[in-house]
Amino acid sequence: MQNTDPYYLYDMVVDGRHRYFASLLPPNSGFAEGLPGEAIMGEFTRGPGDLTPDAFQQNTQFLQFMAFVISKHCAACPGLTAEAQRQQNGYVYILDKRTPTPNDAVPPEDIIGGVEIQDGQMIRYHGSPNYQLVTTNGFMQLDDWFKDRVVEELEQIAKGGENVKNQ
Repeated sequence: MQNTDPYYLYDMVVDGRHRYFASLLPPNSGFAEGLPGEAIMGEFTRGPGDLTPDAFQQNTQFLQFMAFVISKHCAACPGLTAEAQRQQNGYVYILDKRTPTPNDAVPPEDIIGGVEIQDGQMIRYHGSPNYQLVTTNGFMQLDDWFKDRVVEELEQIAKGGENVKNQ
């Protein structure tokens, strides 16, 4: 395991061969039964020496979990709340911080999703089907507020706590 901020790279032996999984969870998260599927962002298929987009297979289960957590917590996010009040109607987009053009045309793979806004209120979150965890601009760089929510919920699962999806 090594920390390659903003994620941890786990070297695991599965069926006699080394596999390299990325996760937001540090090793001290108290895994009750191993690294939970929701916590595995994806796998670097060519090993730790090739941390590139074409050598990364993202985990759909993690992406779905991240979308669930963002949807669950978006109405409490101070930045989104302020932007919803300012904008009033339309969408407020959640961008990956790695994007080189946050104030211009953002590449589709850097758009995490959007929150539908009506009369300054957040109606619902829509995840982007084009979002990629690893691009030529680097690895996912989630906003600190949302990253904290995702890690908190993953730690609950890792410690064998209640299923956060059913709360």
